[in-house]
Amino acid sequence: MQLKIFIILVLLVIHLSAKEEGSRYSVGLVGMSMDYREYDDNNQILDSEKSDLSGIIGVELGMDYIVNTSAQDYSQVGLHLTTLWGTTEYVGALLNNGGGYGSVVSSSVNTILDVEGEYLYGVRIANNFDAIAGGSVGYRSWRRELSSYQVEVYSWAYLNPEIGLDFTATRDISLRLLLGYKYGLSPIMTATGIKDNFELGSADTFHLSLNSQFNIDETTSLFIEYLYENQVITKSNIVYSSDGTGYLEPDSNANNQYLKFGVAFKY
Repeated sequence: MQLKIFIILVLLVIHLSAKEEGSRYSVGLVGMSMDYREYDDNNQILDSEKSDLSGIIGVELGMDYIVNTSAQDYSQVGLHLTTLWGTTEYVGALLNNGGGYGSVVSSSVNTILDVEGEYLYGVRIANNFDAIAGGSVGYRSWRRELSSYQVEVYSWAYLNPEIGLDFTATRDISLRLLLGYKYGLSPIMTATGIKDNFELGSADTFHLSLNSQFNIDETTSLFIEYLYENQVITKSNIVYSSDGTGYLEPDSNANNQYLKFGVAFKY
């Protein structure tokens, strides 16, 4: 319900902000490589999830509206939705069995949803170069199915300030470098068999992307984008199961990479 309300509000803001300067709709195929690791209080690895770019795949949909533009500056608002699914190799141990890291190797099923509303402002700083700044608000969910009886779901809203550069190489080729830091708001994790939520200490993500756009004609373009994320989650509170056993979600770090190929249409 919170996600639906968020999307409706973002669409309303876009509708009220957009003028007749132009709009852009895009669809892309996404491959994601994951390198996720959990650590104990002594910084010893507890378990990990890994995949290559073909292990987790999905689609990205985008709507962007140019609010205003001139020879010296421009601004735009947009809504982007990414959904991914696939498997990772799990390496870890069974809970409370005395086995160390690597005593259990299996596969996990993953589903990821990320949706954000974004505002960017660009200003010309030199020939063919624009400085850009802005940010987004978003929501992220990661469903991690370690087995049929052990499912964990991580979710949080986030604020994401961004800075970057646009470079127009030729009339038909442009590049965008963008850096941002997603600050998680009230991140939680839920787990099968445990009624209460795990309240995560934090869930913050640094990201860097490089996007190349190639114009086919006045209305159609192709794009390729590389995205790197470093996600840091700090440990949760202790939550008790029905039999009185206490559990917590440990510290974790993820280095994820994405490769996107897509097409965009201007109207």
